[in-house]
Amino acid sequence: MEKRRVTFKRDNGLPLSQKKDLDISSEVNRALFEAKVPHFVRIQGVTKNTRGCLSTITTPAATAEMLIRYREIVIKAARKVDTGIVDIETNELWEKVKMHGVNFDRYLGKKTGGGLEKLRQELQAENEGVVLPLAISWIGGPKDVQKKKMEGKKASTVVFAVKGSKMAERVLKGGLRAAGVKYDVEKFINAGPDSFCGVCSRWGHVEAKCGSLKMPACMLCTGRHLTKDHKCNVVGCKANAGQNCTHNVDKCVNCKGNHIAKANCCVKKQEAIKTVREERRTWKEREGERRNITTEQQKKAGQVEDGGPSTAEAEKKEQNDEQDDKEPEVQVVATQETEAESSNAGTQETPMKSW
Repeated sequence: MEKRRVTFKRDNGLPLSQKKDLDISSEVNRALFEAKVPHFVRIQGVTKNTRGCLSTITTPAATAEMLIRYREIVIKAARKVDTGIVDIETNELWEKVKMHGVNFDRYLGKKTGGGLEKLRQELQAENEGVVLPLAISWIGGPKDVQKKKMEGKKASTVVFAVKGSKMAERVLKGGLRAAGVKYDVEKFINAGPDSFCGVCSRWGHVEAKCGSLKMPACMLCTGRHLTKDHKCNVVGCKANAGQNCTHNVDKCVNCKGNHIAKANCCVKKQEAIKTVREERRTWKEREGERRNITTEQQKKAGQVEDGGPSTAEAEKKEQNDEQDDKEPEVQVVATQETEAESSNAGTQETPMKSW
């Protein structure tokens, strides 16, 4: 899907068109048809996000790169609906990378004069074309970093996102510079319960975090060698190194079952996947609650800004409404006694009503 996404660049000085987003799609597709562009190169609607940015996706058979070839046709047609559109560009993915040897004395804490934000600015200033859209963070979190510093360590590793997969490839090969210092960069792999280690063939971590580097375990036979080095001892077997064959007796290093470690029937694998699904479900529930709370806060703030009742007034009105709903409506029938009471109104104190 991301390979099909195209973003419309706009002139921020011009207001966003109030016309329907479908109008842009209609104009663009008709222009492509009239220009005899292949029928599979079309767009499917235009969406508008909360910041007012416009984007679209191509039809399933086309990619964003294919549509970009007809840039002039697309821009000219889109501007008939929204004159603020000045260009189109492919959607750039963010790639997470990690950088080693970042000095504590220079970048840890606010007392360093900016901390990791200073590092982010230096990386963008000293490396041509590098854009870091998000904040940089220490791997392991603040507590882990402080512990390392107390142990006498001078540096640690940070993780951040680089805008554009091509740029990410470039920094992975050539590294990055900050304040004149050259740093090595590696791809960041976020390990979870369902991460599989290629060294010990166990779940929950990756090779970089494996504590059994000197004692590997084969995924196919549990032998003390890497899976890529597994070989069949039967003479004449044509299986290549690292491949399973009919001569091998499958054995799992995790549950000791008669199957390879990655087999779907493995109990340990099923437990790892279940843990991830539960964590994902919990995260979605918490995120949903957070968004609901934020929405309610925005609604209340919006009422006050619009001249509506304040929060305290709204709560009091709500309590009054609830009390009115609970109290039965009483129909007063005029009698001699009530008429007499009415004639004396104003001479007696009105009884206080308890809310």
